[in-house]
Amino acid sequence: MATMILGPGGRGKTGVGRWTTAPTLGRVKPPPIRREAIQNWLGGDAVVVGIGRRVALTGGATARVIERVEILYRTGECSCRVEVVAKRATAGEVAALSSLDVVDPVFPELIDRGVDEDGPWIVVPFEVGGAIGWTVEPPGVVYAALARLHLRHLGRVDELPAEIPKVDEQFLRSAFTGFAPGGIAKAVARHGQHAVLDRALEMLARFAEEERLLLGLEVLPATLIHGDVYGDNVIASEPSPRLIDWGSARVGPGMLDVVMAGRRAGMAAYKEAWMKEAGTPIDEWLAATGAAWATAVSNATFVGATAERSVEVAELMVEEAEEAVERLGELLSRRP
Repeated sequence: MATMILGPGGRGKTGVGRWTTAPTLGRVKPPPIRREAIQNWLGGDAVVVGIGRRVALTGGATARVIERVEILYRTGECSCRVEVVAKRATAGEVAALSSLDVVDPVFPELIDRGVDEDGPWIVVPFEVGGAIGWTVEPPGVVYAALARLHLRHLGRVDELPAEIPKVDEQFLRSAFTGFAPGGIAKAVARHGQHAVLDRALEMLARFAEEERLLLGLEVLPATLIHGDVYGDNVIASEPSPRLIDWGSARVGPGMLDVVMAGRRAGMAAYKEAWMKEAGTPIDEWLAATGAAWATAVSNATFVGATAERSVEVAELMVEEAEEAVERLGELLSRRP
């Protein structure tokens, strides 16, 4: 199981919701708020009577503009207010949220979406509550929801929009030669030269040519994945925690969602939900092989981002990634 790591969108725990106030929106226009879409989401006889305060937020690595927007509406004799998040999203995030095809309180509701001259955008509810934190394993209900999502799209990825990126050889090479080393460079600038960082770079160079990781891609079935499941993307909302920030959503092996921040409890919840939904246990060889592959890939991908925070945790990630590749090789040699 992978060590708790920092995903690419993480910027630390916030006091309210996932996002923090940003100093500027830059030149990109905020996403529009369309009253009809808001009213459809509110339901009943709700009528939007105004758009209140708009506060610029930050927190997602892939979003150019994020706003917390106050909506004023009337229903019956009540003059009410609710808050939403309007976000300049990637095309992949919009496509993924539009394609979940699983109704679950863990996943965000997509209130509205669109594309204009400044690109794709989405509107989702604002979740009141703090992120559980980057070192905390997400609760079991998150992994149960992911199991249902993965099963829904297993064997059907050809039906998903082309805008959703794929975990393929190019993705792995980019992660091991670009994203991860970039984080290592920032860690060196922050902490100074360190033997752990040198070891991480050596590992990444090997992984970029590692045939066992490519073979794993060939044998592991692909599905729709969130791609960045860890504590900073889980809001402790009521009545259910919410998994937010789908900017890293991809088509790839489901275990990438399970081992990134999951430990025994997360894996157990995932397998239990799989059994309940599918009516049959998960294939243990595929689960073990997927876990080994994903542990190597996720630890290597995010070792640089984590090293910026903690060289000690980065060292554990290097060790786990290297051990996972060896375990992967053994499992592949025993392929049924």
